[in-house]
Amino acid sequence: MSMDAFLPNDLEACQRELSLARSVLAQTAMACEEQQVQIEKLKAELELFQRYLFGRRRERFVDSPGQGRLFDPPSAEELAAAEPDEAEEEQTIARRNRRGHGWGKLPAHLPREEVLVDVPESERTCECCGEPLVRIGEDRTERVDCRPAKIVIKVLVTPKYACPKKHGKVKQREAPPAPVAGGRFDFGLVAQVVTSKVADHLPLYRQQDVLARSGLELSRSTLCDILAGAAELLAPLASLLKQRVLAGWFLGADDTPVRLLDGTHPEGVRTARFWLYRGCDEAPYNVFDFQESRSRDGPQEFLETFQGWVKVDAYGVEGGVYLGSGGRMRASCCLAHARRKFDEAKSSHPTLAAKALGFFQQLYDLEDQAAEFSPEARYVLRQREAVPHLAMLRTWADEQAESAPPKLKLGVALGYLRNQWDALSNYVEDGRLPIDNNATERDLRALTIGRKNWLFIGSPQAGPRAAALYTIVASAARHDLDIWAYLRDALESMASRPDELALLLPDAWAKTHPESVRAYRGREREAQATAKRERRERRRALERVRNSTISKSR
Repeated sequence: MSMDAFLPNDLEACQRELSLARSVLAQTAMACEEQQVQIEKLKAELELFQRYLFGRRRERFVDSPGQGRLFDPPSAEELAAAEPDEAEEEQTIARRNRRGHGWGKLPAHLPREEVLVDVPESERTCECCGEPLVRIGEDRTERVDCRPAKIVIKVLVTPKYACPKKHGKVKQREAPPAPVAGGRFDFGLVAQVVTSKVADHLPLYRQQDVLARSGLELSRSTLCDILAGAAELLAPLASLLKQRVLAGWFLGADDTPVRLLDGTHPEGVRTARFWLYRGCDEAPYNVFDFQESRSRDGPQEFLETFQGWVKVDAYGVEGGVYLGSGGRMRASCCLAHARRKFDEAKSSHPTLAAKALGFFQQLYDLEDQAAEFSPEARYVLRQREAVPHLAMLRTWADEQAESAPPKLKLGVALGYLRNQWDALSNYVEDGRLPIDNNATERDLRALTIGRKNWLFIGSPQAGPRAAALYTIVASAARHDLDIWAYLRDALESMASRPDELALLLPDAWAKTHPESVRAYRGREREAQATAKRERRERRRALERVRNSTISKSR
């Protein structure tokens, strides 16, 4: 049978067949387009996961050769300064090639143990004449050794005094209070358990092994009781830190999930949250808050009395954290979150993502230049330089949003930037505001590292206790304190002198205990900051030379 038998022989039937064919083709094209978008989305997610698992997490952006700068052309003085001096370049290469070889001298305050490594008595005669050898000198070689922690039993002796003629009452001083109910453990051991769990991220079962090496065997439930007792004793200090942070004009907020054991849940575990509220420089403390869900009720309750700026990611706005504040709080979103979304879009849209990252680079360069400025001078610089860059970024984002697929990484990044634009760009209104929330994310990382070790919170009651301990330890770490020394003194003071809370604030305690401040941490940060500034300045100088060369060639 020929194909002609299946074809319609009247005009109306032909039109119906053509209409049906067009509909099928349109549906097929639409399905293909949706599938293509889905394929691109899955490819981008796969590349992102592969990068997280096997690649570098660093989000550093380097301009492509054809990418111009938004700044003005360089002056002749800048071009001359940008050209590297030959002698200076040789010194730089020599410094890079030089390898460190440890300390010059070992710390003098550490105790020394002399170990004699002598020639045997039978070999102390001359092989030629048989005369006894005479000691003419010695060499000394120092090596650092380590011994397990020393556990001691402190025996508190409380003498009793009475009149030999039995007059009056017997006099005896009360023993100092113990940090944990039962009185079996003293402040040093409690401070060690808290430091190991919160600061060193050691789960309790590992601490059992560490203590056993020193001759003390404790059950895991006993260690839990020690942590609970320490949290209860330090709760007033954690509450004072919270009050100081909420009394400031600014705080950074961020949250992270944690697994919470719950016997009533079908799976036996559910997701809870830890929030970190990082105070401003006038209240330099980190306060943790535990919530059993991610609803807005938790942050709203915590920030009930706060008045000022809150640096947060977009969830703080979309989740309604600021609803009902009546203008008490103003949200300033983290610009690094917006930038990160474009960084994730580099694999699928490299050219457009590079363009966006170039805009962000200009904004961060301005912040780098103003790092040592006063808030007033920083505000002036932002108004003069950052505001025009932000306007160009917004114009470019609006133009690209018209053609970018909303479900792909680039479309998601553009949507995030445009939807949160006011909260992302309002940091230019106050010279004291940071451009991003990276400092809060960095301090929150201490908890996320610990979470990989202790895995879960054992009960809803344990969450607030953990938050109190993390508040104390994170605030002390922010001031580079010796965590163990600070905790031991804080525990002892809270047990015997609970009315002297103000003296236990980490910044106040650091002034009265300078020997317990880890100064090397500050030196490390300064060295890293100096290296970063020098690297960025070299990049800017080379970029100015490159742009000048391109302009002349045109």
